Amino acid sequence: MNNHLIDSQDKSVKEERNKKIVTTSAGFGLLRKGLVENLGKKRAKGFLLRYGWSLGVSDAEEAMKENSSIDFLINQASILHLNTGHIGDIQSERLIEMRDSNNIKSISAKGKWIDSFEAKEHLRHHGKSDSPVCHTLTGYASGYMTTILKQNVVVKETRCIGMGDSECQFEMKFKEDWGNEIKDELSLYEEMNIIEELNDTYEQLLEQRNYIEKVAKFHNRLTESLSNGSTLQDIANTTFKLLNIPISIEDLSFQKIVFSGVKEEGYNQLNKDLVDYLKQKLYKNNHSFPLFKETIRLKTGFQDRLITPITVQKRIIGYCTFFHYKESSTISETDVMFIERVANAASLYLLNEKTSFEAVEKMKSYFLEQILRGQYTSREEIVNRGRYMGYDLEAPFYIASIDYNEKGKLEKNNKNHFDQFLETIVKYIDIQGFKALIGQHDSRIVMLIPETDQVVAKLEKIIKHTNISFPNFQYTIGISDKAEDIDQVLEHVEESFIALRMSTDKKIICFKDMGIVGVLINSKNVSGIKKMAKQELGPIYHLGDSKKREMLKTLYVFLANGGKLQQTMDDLSLSMSGLTYRVNKIEKMISKDLRDPSQSYQLLLILDSLIALGELEL
Repeated sequence: MNNHLIDSQDKSVKEERNKKIVTTSAGFGLLRKGLVENLGKKRAKGFLLRYGWSLGVSDAEEAMKENSSIDFLINQASILHLNTGHIGDIQSERLIEMRDSNNIKSISAKGKWIDSFEAKEHLRHHGKSDSPVCHTLTGYASGYMTTILKQNVVVKETRCIGMGDSECQFEMKFKEDWGNEIKDELSLYEEMNIIEELNDTYEQLLEQRNYIEKVAKFHNRLTESLSNGSTLQDIANTTFKLLNIPISIEDLSFQKIVFSGVKEEGYNQLNKDLVDYLKQKLYKNNHSFPLFKETIRLKTGFQDRLITPITVQKRIIGYCTFFHYKESSTISETDVMFIERVANAASLYLLNEKTSFEAVEKMKSYFLEQILRGQYTSREEIVNRGRYMGYDLEAPFYIASIDYNEKGKLEKNNKNHFDQFLETIVKYIDIQGFKALIGQHDSRIVMLIPETDQVVAKLEKIIKHTNISFPNFQYTIGISDKAEDIDQVLEHVEESFIALRMSTDKKIICFKDMGIVGVLINSKNVSGIKKMAKQELGPIYHLGDSKKREMLKTLYVFLANGGKLQQTMDDLSLSMSGLTYRVNKIEKMISKDLRDPSQSYQLLLILDSLIALGELEL
């Protein structure tokens, strides 16, 4: 009797617990909104998954009382889900492999929920989400299928109207078939009591506090290092000592400035790997390196590297990088805060250096420009001022002038880029330990270089570096003869300009290599050369500008090629008949035989002299 009473009571309680409660979608939407706002998205998602799971389990248990057939129970799934009112319809395709009549070996299903109330309510109260929101539907399907199959089945929503997708789609598999894809979601099905959750939150807060303390301590050490006058190398060494992560500071072309934590051979190997990776993998169609404007992590086949920009006065001037061989890398995403602190310290150091450096270089540049403008009253004043700046202007020197123009354009020495080129060259020669006064004269970059046996080699390195920094420009350098007297500086500037005008395919040309042309011009026979040119080329001089240039260019190329018609045709892109016509016409106009060696040599000398003087541009 008593046992019968207990069974009746248990049955009554169970029926009471499974009693269905009718509510509107709007009412449930308000409840859902409250959960999200009070519990947070993650905890609310866990609650709704478990709520849906409970509904699915309850419906499955009721259906199993009616019929235990697997086929029947699977077919009932859609009907029972529709009866909840959570969706307007459901479409799905299943692939089921049976072990025997009552046991399923594997199941894979895909489908879509049509008219999901949960997606609509989420959009109404919260707007578009960055992840699927039909948690109740997902929990329901997972709970129902797990109960009837007696194996862990997990349903995952893959597309959702709540994310802005056109429909809500889902996939279904056994738990073990998902692998790690649903690792985070599985934990949400497990209910955590408030004490466990508080303990978990405390552990996270403690870990975060320790991390922040470590970052603050690191920042203080860097600040202290800067205050004590540390260099970039000191900053790199301090960073490696505190973090035990190899570090480098590099320019925009990933050329080394300083590094720490690895031997030079290892650094060079890693740096070459990075440069090759950038050229071949990421930016193979570009001629220049990318400009990384924010912290980025790159993994090549050889290394793991964290890169962050160093910014000075709103301009990115280089990079700070953490790097490691790939197989032994200890770099993690949490290192971002550390590397950005290092970049800030490097920025402060470089800003201070830039300010000091620019002040000194501007003073030196102004000094050279004053000399070239003749603003000093005596040689003694120039020499004394030079000594103050560390230059012996009583010793021999060279003048080098630099022309530059954008590839494919005729305009030279564009003012928009002058300051950038000048700054790049000044910084490079400072790093390399080259000594030179650098300034501007007649829209060109002019350098006064103390005597050295390696002047051409040093200038070649400057051109190479500038080409890397500004690959869309081409550069030519003219070098004067060796100067013995600072009073004659303007003459040597003119020599460098003359050498520049004579440059053709050569990037660097010395005045001394110009031979007889240089001697003629340097002997102050300029007026005589001009007079002779008018006498010898007079009829051509009277032609219009375009026709004059055309005839003189034909004459110059023909003479420079030693009278070889085929080579001249190719250089001028003319036909044989067109070239022959021009040559015959020129011979008649100036009454000269262009195949006579003495006459052709004299004419070529005159044309070279006019080009060197800037009187003729071809």
